[in-house]
Amino acid sequence: MSGFELPLTVEVLRWLAGGQLAERLERAVRLWVLLHCLYGENRWPDLPETFGYTHIRDRLLSPRHPKQDLAQGIPSPCPDVDCICWKPLRFWLKDPNLLAALKVEVPDLEALLSARPFHKTHRTLRKELDYLAAQGWLQQIQANPKRRDNFRCCAPGAHPQLPAPSSTWTLSGKQLEQIYHILSDVAFVHPDVQVLLDEIWANQRTPSRWRDQHSQRRLFVWFEYILSDEQQERVDEYQSQLEALWANPEAGVIGFDYATRQHGIRHVLTYPVCLFYARRAKYLAAFGQLPTPEGSLGWHNFRLDRIQSERLAVIPWDAPSIPPELAIRKRQKKLPSPEEVQAAWEEAWGSDFYLPKALLILRFSPEFARRYVESTVRHPTFQPIAYERIPALVQQAVADAREREQILNIVRQRPTSDRYFRAWVRVGDTNFTMRLRDWRPNGEVIAPLAYREQMAREAQAELQFYRPDVNYPAPTAKRYGAGFQ
Repeated sequence: MSGFELPLTVEVLRWLAGGQLAERLERAVRLWVLLHCLYGENRWPDLPETFGYTHIRDRLLSPRHPKQDLAQGIPSPCPDVDCICWKPLRFWLKDPNLLAALKVEVPDLEALLSARPFHKTHRTLRKELDYLAAQGWLQQIQANPKRRDNFRCCAPGAHPQLPAPSSTWTLSGKQLEQIYHILSDVAFVHPDVQVLLDEIWANQRTPSRWRDQHSQRRLFVWFEYILSDEQQERVDEYQSQLEALWANPEAGVIGFDYATRQHGIRHVLTYPVCLFYARRAKYLAAFGQLPTPEGSLGWHNFRLDRIQSERLAVIPWDAPSIPPELAIRKRQKKLPSPEEVQAAWEEAWGSDFYLPKALLILRFSPEFARRYVESTVRHPTFQPIAYERIPALVQQAVADAREREQILNIVRQRPTSDRYFRAWVRVGDTNFTMRLRDWRPNGEVIAPLAYREQMAREAQAELQFYRPDVNYPAPTAKRYGAGFQ
């Protein structure tokens, strides 16, 4: 006897569906079947101790079931009618009492009974293992970085238990409702947020009221998150690995292959410090080998979607491949910290906090500044500055005499009636460069000259796309173009 108790009841299915039984009945039954295959009395006896999706697939589906899906996320037709992918929900949902109870919560039950819960793409079925791991049904390990054999069953009695009917939430139902709908819009930031949302939904006593009140969405939030679903899945897996690593500070550094723009794919060993989202993607701030041919040590922000390795390799601190400087920092207990990163961000504007900083001076027309710049929070150092105070600031903050004189000459030629702003910025930071592009053509970069010259080059190159043809007059540009924020 396995001692595993998970009866097929409405309460269990509602729990597995995260409180959304009407919308997730298929998934709840699919999870129930998988859990019995993993833990039940008739569980798979030959499942390896450490397994991945291929082990589950080969035991769950028929040997004749196609190993690849069709394009556009469509499962391939299976020629074996005895395969589990052909079985409809009614194969499991037979008990009259269970069906009667389900009808109360699932209005379209009769139509759903013909649905086939395992007639899904391999990607969908593979994601169920990640979901079970997030829910505590499986242990996710880092046993084999080259394959996905990274799951292990929980010890007997260590798997999740059906919660008691009484709620332990201390927040009111209204507060939970507000949290649920706020987090729904930003769930992409963290792969476990959806798990939290499912728990909130499951613990809400009247989910049907929520469904009725919010069936028509009124609030929409757009983030510049440029990844496809497949890339996002890979990035979420990296994030989960990093958080597991940070739970054990003695684990070591990580190694991975990274795609660079100038040097191709480089293998790096680095100490991961923190994750952050900036403008369009997730980044890992880390200290270690730089992705350059020299491989010197320093800070670098790695975009997670540009990591090429299947998994992050964890290198223990006693490994000979650990860079000596990192090993010394470890012995001296002076490893880089998230506080260092945050302090550097506050010091100058730009996510690449390790780049040199310089004085920024911007000029806007009074109308544009009033509507789009004043009273906005951009960075702690971003502040308006009076025209007459600019020369003294430039004299103090710009060390290079030639650059200082060029900036002062530009300032002398500008009207005193315009609005000027100052800040400290990271020179060469991609995200800040995109911020300047958003303000174009309504703002002028006066300093630093590196950014001023870059904006001039880009504007001249861009103008070539819009040169007037001999047969067509040039379009008249509006004063304020799209793109400013």
